[in-house]
Amino acid sequence: MLESAAVASAAVTKGNIKSANPEPSVWRTSTTALDPGPLPVRALWPVDKLFIAYATITGLLLAFAARRDPSVLLALLVHIAAIGLIFVLARSASGIPLFVRYWYIMVFVPLCYKEIPYLVVKLGLRSADPILAHWDRIIGGTNLVFWLGSIQNRVLTEFLQIIYSLFIPGMVALSVLYWFRQSRTEFRRAGFLIAAMFLISYLGYLVLPARGPHFIDYSLPALQGLSTFHFLQGAIDSLEGVQYDCFPSGHVAVVLVGCYVARRISPAIFWVFCTFTGLIALSTIYLHYHYVIDVLAGIVLAMLLLLVFNSVYKMLDPVEKN
Repeated sequence: MLESAAVASAAVTKGNIKSANPEPSVWRTSTTALDPGPLPVRALWPVDKLFIAYATITGLLLAFAARRDPSVLLALLVHIAAIGLIFVLARSASGIPLFVRYWYIMVFVPLCYKEIPYLVVKLGLRSADPILAHWDRIIGGTNLVFWLGSIQNRVLTEFLQIIYSLFIPGMVALSVLYWFRQSRTEFRRAGFLIAAMFLISYLGYLVLPARGPHFIDYSLPALQGLSTFHFLQGAIDSLEGVQYDCFPSGHVAVVLVGCYVARRISPAIFWVFCTFTGLIALSTIYLHYHYVIDVLAGIVLAMLLLLVFNSVYKMLDPVEKN
């Protein structure tokens, strides 16, 4: 009798505990339960240090350019303000500021990209298009962009222009999937990797600033698509403006890194993204946006980053270091 009462009491107690501590929801599991160790909310994350390093490098370039043009000092002050904002966000422990901290790279990366032509002009850098075209001839014995231009097909042109236009939407979609399907620790790692690939590409644009065959008069055959080709091409040209974003191919480098990130979501998404990556690589050359050497450089750069990524991230992350 006493044993039965004891068993019943234990069952009630267990039931009360269970009702007071419900199973974590999918959202909670995806945000906190999968994270190993405490969240370093009041320490600089690796992606913060990455942007501080990039803003410092480009800030020093602006300081150098200011010797010839003092108006550049205003842009330098913007860099200092951006670094200060990162330190302010690093103190965010919850709520909207913490959410902004996870996603501010969506704003910083485009701003860094739009600054490239300003830096090229203020530093007085010369176009590297002749150099890149020469390297293409060395690789293929002829100008490979010309060779691809001779096998045009309207349907293929239309299709590849649509694919090329999906580069940014594709990377944003991958980030959103990662937000909902992976832990916040993994989201921070993926964000650092993708941002690093973008920013390293931007530094490459300053080393060899080039506009690409699409904007240089090589007497290439005019591309002809179907219904949306000219609209999409014109929209991209308008959004980018006069840009020097040829070498290395940031499109190829970033989507390759995206494949590495996508493999952690699901095999299906991984293979979809691999197909997307191959089509992006083809479209950049076929549509005359890049030289072949740009694509090869983008592949090599992505592979090198992936080789050193874990070691660099561990060195920069305050949790993994401990």
